[in-house]
Amino acid sequence: MKTTKVTKKVADLIKNNEEPPLPLAVIPNYMGINLCSVDSVSWEERDDGQLVSLTIHFIPEDASRLRRTDA
Repeated sequence: MKTTKVTKKVADLIKNNEEPPLPLAVIPNYMGINLCSVDSVSWEERDDGQLVSLTIHFIPEDASRLRRTDA
């Protein structure tokens, strides 16, 4: 069965009033992740609509701003 992979930036999803298979509201409300930390969402689905995978891509933190705790 054929699958289709889609990747969309969070800003584009909001701007175009689109909703990925996992609604964006789930990320902050149930996962406790600030949407400002999320770059994009990718998903792969079969032709029959079944979701095969879903990935949340984060915006990396600036490493120079991180405080080391092992020193």
